[in-house]
Amino acid sequence: MHRFTPLALVALTGCFELPATNDVAGNFEVQYANNLRVYLDDTLVAEVADGEDADIEYDGEIITVSTLCSDEGVECPSETFWSQVAVDQPWGPDYMLLNFVNLDVEDENAGARLGGLLDENSAFTMLSGLALSGNEHCAAIGVGVVTGTFNADATAIESGIIAYGWAAGCDIDGTQIGASLRIETDYTAVRTGDYDVSSVTPEEPIDEEGEVVDPEEPEEGYAAEENTAI
Repeated sequence: MHRFTPLALVALTGCFELPATNDVAGNFEVQYANNLRVYLDDTLVAEVADGEDADIEYDGEIITVSTLCSDEGVECPSETFWSQVAVDQPWGPDYMLLNFVNLDVEDENAGARLGGLLDENSAFTMLSGLALSGNEHCAAIGVGVVTGTFNADATAIESGIIAYGWAAGCDIDGTQIGASLRIETDYTAVRTGDYDVSSVTPEEPIDEEGEVVDPEEPEEGYAAEENTAI
């Protein structure tokens, strides 16, 4: 059975040297392109811009892309991801560990965290929830992945992609999808100020696997000097 494979996390054993200026902590406002790319078994079958729509033919049935983001379909990334985030480096800029904190005070998950890793090119990869439920229309557990790159002075996040995927088992408008389904949308983010989580009650810092970490006791395996090419 085909299954959605999330983008791989940056390996801790990679050989590289982080740049001298690696401080990306701060508060950011997320802006969505509201476009949508749809993949079946990792094949791109539809790509629509904001305000557009398209049809997908699957097993002799027609599925309208817009139904994927309606109450009758799966939840789309821009409808479920956060509009305001704080970017936290729990062990400081000399370590690769990165957290996003949800600052959307109207969201029921305000204060929640994502954990991920920052690489030598200021690009990051985060899992947005291995336990993410598709919804009643998707029997399989969904997997979310958030990627992006900070610009040179960490005032913006560029080339951002949020992807949610489900193994076979989604029922869209009465059509049973036997292929894996992945939907993606693009985003950017702009820095709005220094790191400040006082508007929410933040969860404890976590690593890229969601395990709680002690901000006072950095793990040396994440340190820049441990990943310098020989």
